Amino acid sequence: MFARSLRIAVAMGVTLLLASCSVLFGRSIDRPLVYYVRNVTVMADARIPLELIENVDRRVSAAIATTRAPQGAERVVLLVKIDRLGFGEGARRRLAQADFTVTAVSVETGEPVAKGSFRVNGPTDDPRWARQALAEEVAARIRFAFSLTTPRVRKTLPPRTISTRLASEPPPVIVPNVRAAPPRAALVAPQAAPQKPAAPTTQNKVAPPPPREMAAPPVAEVQPPRPAAPAQPARRAADIGKGTPVEQGAVGTIRLRPDCDPAVTADCSASP
Repeated sequence: MFARSLRIAVAMGVTLLLASCSVLFGRSIDRPLVYYVRNVTVMADARIPLELIENVDRRVSAAIATTRAPQGAERVVLLVKIDRLGFGEGARRRLAQADFTVTAVSVETGEPVAKGSFRVNGPTDDPRWARQALAEEVAARIRFAFSLTTPRVRKTLPPRTISTRLASEPPPVIVPNVRAAPPRAALVAPQAAPQKPAAPTTQNKVAPPPPREMAAPPVAEVQPPRPAAPAQPARRAADIGKGTPVEQGAVGTIRLRPDCDPAVTADCSASP
């Protein structure tokens, strides 16, 4: 009877101890919680690779950015601490394994409102993708625990090209890019054995071509000048009488014919 009462008392003490821990550190994460998660911080000691820490932080931050804020939910920030990084047991001895703790801290009060410890195993043992796959497993567990949205993978579409070619036209000919051949090293020609100097031979000198005669420039036909009409002597002032149209003291001539003047030239007839 006493032993049974002692067992009951020990069980109640353990229950009260767990309840006190739950009140002190916040409720444990045993099902998806709904909080307005604002940010995340991933921590670890020097034994954890920095690549794993950065990949977990990047994935959880992307999930927080794509999650719609629930109305009336408490605002919290997440503190993720990677405690251990190793390998599994049994059939998982070649797969990476990580133990980490997630604590949700209230933005208003700064007190922890939820806390949980998790263990995940990597899905592959390929050293090229082991850390990436393990980081995705850690981020997926955090997304599930705090009801975060899984971000979509962005697909890169090829750029659109606008073509004015008609459908009836033949397709354009595409010439592949041919890389230029690398310059080859110059081959060293083998040195020939020295030969005896040959007797000098006279070279036939080619006579220069005879100079060509230049054609004479064309000569324009020159017409002989026409004889000019003899100049008519001027009349003296004493010969000019009164009543003539020539004023006193002026010299002038009046010609009745274009070639000579009968008043001046004796042999010039009056009739043309």
